[in-house]
Amino acid sequence: MIQNSMASDLTVERKYSVIVPHKNSFHLLKRLLDSIPDSPDFQIIIIDDNSNITEKSNLQNHGFNDNVTVLYNSESGGAGKARNIALKHATGKWLLFADADDFFCENMHSLIEPYYNEEADIVYFGTTSVYSDNLTSTAFRHQRYLKLVTDYVHEASQDNEDAMRYYFNPPWGKLIRRKLVEDHNIKFEEILASNDIYFSITTGFHAKKVAATEKVLYTITVTEGSVSNSFSQEHFDARFQAVLKANDFLRAIGKNKYQKSVLYYIGRAYAFGWKYSLYVLQSIIKHRSNLFIGMEKIMGYKTMLSRRENPSFSGNKQA
Repeated sequence: MIQNSMASDLTVERKYSVIVPHKNSFHLLKRLLDSIPDSPDFQIIIIDDNSNITEKSNLQNHGFNDNVTVLYNSESGGAGKARNIALKHATGKWLLFADADDFFCENMHSLIEPYYNEEADIVYFGTTSVYSDNLTSTAFRHQRYLKLVTDYVHEASQDNEDAMRYYFNPPWGKLIRRKLVEDHNIKFEEILASNDIYFSITTGFHAKKVAATEKVLYTITVTEGSVSNSFSQEHFDARFQAVLKANDFLRAIGKNKYQKSVLYYIGRAYAFGWKYSLYVLQSIIKHRSNLFIGMEKIMGYKTMLSRRENPSFSGNKQA
């Protein structure tokens, strides 16, 4: 059940719609909101995914700006469901996504405004990441995404463009034309984890034109030394199924070389018993996922496992 708080008029058309799933992290959400300009150009939609009573009370009693809408989902559904709910109410020409524990750069408005009339359907930006304890030390979480953008900006080859379209899997760090999403009825998967992979590769596929800039728009926060608190079989399997579905799609459109590596799932499935390990292998064979993709990571196997299980996820990271 979706309930609407006292909020802005959802029918008013804005330039940009910023979509933020939230669960039990109100103190961090305020930091994110402070990084978004208080401007009528921005529609901000917060979707609370059944937070606890205290967090809901904080949301309900906070004096949000006039351009902020808070929607309450009383049945937990994860970030994918929350984002899909928000998409139904978005009115901006451009969509931006953010996690509640991250934030935009100080010059956000001046960064995106030059692209308002851009012909591209997606504009990819640079990102950075910092450790959450001090917000100053640079972390590693952004590196793969920044490299995708940098490679394309420096050499706009077809390979670099495709890599950006199909490897830049988070929804943040981009301007996405709302019409693209609506015309192709693109949704997030409503699963426990990795809800954004299919959304990102399908928007990348359907975009007639893309653009990119190395200018940094978005800051990801990383909790140093923590291990994801969602390493359960249910979350692991959700991520595994999301990768299989993405790989099926990429093969179907002739982009086999951009399939996601399944080595992590082979190497870590044993934690849930030999029957589950056998199931993972059988699923990979059935879906014809390429076992050799990511083979170069074998030499850094422990590092790969650590980063897959702690890619920056503090408790609020739902993607």
